[in-house]
Amino acid sequence: MSLKPGLRLSQSQRLTLTPALRQSISVLGMSNSELLDHVEAELAQNPLLLAETSRYSGASGDFDLALDTVAARKTRGENLRDQIALLAANRQTALIAGYLADDLTDEGYLCDDDAELAQTLKIDVSEITKAISLLQRCEPTGIGARNLRECLDLQLCALEQPPQIRELILDNLGLFADSDWAKLQNLSGQSRADLDILNDLLRALNPFPGEDLSPNMAEVLYPDIRITPLPEGGFSIESVNSTLPSLTVNADLMNEKSTANAEATQYFNDRISRAKILIRAIEARSKTILRVGRQIATEQHRFFADGHAHLRPLRQIDVAQSLGLHPSTVARAIANKALECRFGILPLKFFFTPGLKSLTDQQAVSAYVIQQRITRLVHAENPAQILSDAKITAHLQQSGVDIARRTVAKYRQCLKIPSSVQRRKSKKLL
Repeated sequence: MSLKPGLRLSQSQRLTLTPALRQSISVLGMSNSELLDHVEAELAQNPLLLAETSRYSGASGDFDLALDTVAARKTRGENLRDQIALLAANRQTALIAGYLADDLTDEGYLCDDDAELAQTLKIDVSEITKAISLLQRCEPTGIGARNLRECLDLQLCALEQPPQIRELILDNLGLFADSDWAKLQNLSGQSRADLDILNDLLRALNPFPGEDLSPNMAEVLYPDIRITPLPEGGFSIESVNSTLPSLTVNADLMNEKSTANAEATQYFNDRISRAKILIRAIEARSKTILRVGRQIATEQHRFFADGHAHLRPLRQIDVAQSLGLHPSTVARAIANKALECRFGILPLKFFFTPGLKSLTDQQAVSAYVIQQRITRLVHAENPAQILSDAKITAHLQQSGVDIARRTVAKYRQCLKIPSSVQRRKSKKLL
């Protein structure tokens, strides 16, 4: 049987993932501690897989420490696959839905459209549609949505809200966010009391259902990449695998294969194949993460040279196109991964941030930098002249950032900064 990575449909029209591809996809999406847990399980089950831990002798004990910190907990994908197994009436649909469960963003959204997914899996779009419908039946409600509107609509449907109410809420999310009651009343003909009820309903919905499926235990963050400035300029970028043992095929047991009977030979061949597939998957994971890390260093070189104020907007799809990778591959390569630099250990996702257009030059400004400016403005505000969102917007626009008040309010809420009314009240109590 060929171990060449690929997806194919058998004549019975069942989705088939080759062992190598299944392992590669799974391993790439794992964090260091999840991979360590996986390796430990394979070492316990496969005598042909051997861990060379001698390079840890007298070292910092990262390997043993990492083993001690791995908790028995289900990942988001495992949780969803358990539900899919109970809900599915068709094995083919369940397999596709399980693949999609591993492809969700941290917030619980699908990042590829149906046609792209169908092309990736080499199946009909109708099969993708069925699988998404199955995934969206899982808990928490809203999981597997393609966008915010669909996520909220799934939750409103579960609450048995009539179509006209769902449409009113979903078509006017911006007006509800701005508390523009006059315009909402004119558009809908609803009373203010009824709009208050709908607003309470909207606020009870969860825009990030995927976060409810995150592991309960905070995970120790080990770097996968280290970026070090060089004396002559530029940076050194290297993989860091201090928490993982070096794996190899057990040569002593392989020598016994020649004297084994047919049944034992089949067992040896199976275990050797499993060991090699895992070793190759880990090597491919390391190479892919390093490629993505190098691209991050190229795109964010000003950050590594001059600090946080120079973090620039960066999208996963841009990195994917630069490296010739599928966006879902980049998404897996940065999920729960980190790099070490002179500013500490930072999640790779930290370097991917949306941006806003600058009014003064052609460079966009990252959301992170704008949030830092908002924080500084609020911390420096005069207690007698508390800054409203509109005034913060004006300050940012004067400094050259093309930003709307609604966006300022969203960033302020993300930063957990109280509204100007709440800040004014708290200052009076001091």
